[in-house]
Amino acid sequence: MTLFSQIIHIVFPIFSIIALGYFFAFFKKIDLKPVVEILLYITIPALVISSLSQREIIVSDLINISIVTCSVIFGVGGISWLYLRVTGAKKLRGFYLPTIFMNAGNIPFPLALLAFGAEGLQVAVLYYITASILVYTLGILIAKGRSGLSEVFKLPLVYCSFIGIGLNLADISIPSSILTTLDMLGAATIPLMQLSLGYYLYAIKITKIRMTIAGSLIRILGGFLIGLGVATLLGLNGVTLKVVIISSMMPSAVITFILSYKYDLDSELVASIVAMSTLISIISIPLVLAWLL
Repeated sequence: MTLFSQIIHIVFPIFSIIALGYFFAFFKKIDLKPVVEILLYITIPALVISSLSQREIIVSDLINISIVTCSVIFGVGGISWLYLRVTGAKKLRGFYLPTIFMNAGNIPFPLALLAFGAEGLQVAVLYYITASILVYTLGILIAKGRSGLSEVFKLPLVYCSFIGIGLNLADISIPSSILTTLDMLGAATIPLMQLSLGYYLYAIKITKIRMTIAGSLIRILGGFLIGLGVATLLGLNGVTLKVVIISSMMPSAVITFILSYKYDLDSELVASIVAMSTLISIISIPLVLAWLL
């Protein structure tokens, strides 16, 4: 299999399912909230436990992945702050949401699984856990101006992360019948997340082109450079390094648009950056994959 056909084999299923969600929204209008609730409270927690409990976790990798994730988020936040000051738009607090928070689930999960197998998915899940905790704390702090710490403890993701990591480190096996159930539920996560992303993108319109492009490049290019730099400094290698780099340069998270809309914070600009960064990722992801594979 040539490099080009290998990349197509990995990328095509991901973006075709996202596109399917987009076109579904054109023909059928539904309330996506129940789907998101199922993801947050059932399928993602199941995926987290099943993924984290089946392959050995090296503690140093767990710590290093968390360090890279935090470095990317706060590092890109610093670049965003500098950009807003230089352009005289420092009051646009909503600009931070789509630039600092990457889509750590909808695209990286299937990408890591298809490109690097179960080992890659586990790394992507570890990255997602840290990113999600920051979205529901720092993200809410940015969106509504006060701490959202209590929101985190309402999510099963946090508790399931501890359960999955704890079972792994204690070398405790989950009974096969329970593990099969978790695997089946977890398997629903990836296509549901991709379809939901496509559906949300249909409703988003791109405005404020210059700032939208700047925000998208800060998210993707800034995330890539910081992720690569910090991961290299920490000595990460192999699949862990590759998945961390890919996760760091993902487009903006759809949840940032939901937060901005909920708290009435520059939601039009946030939506534009989410849409534009996702479009750019159609080109950037295959390029980075070609470099990594």
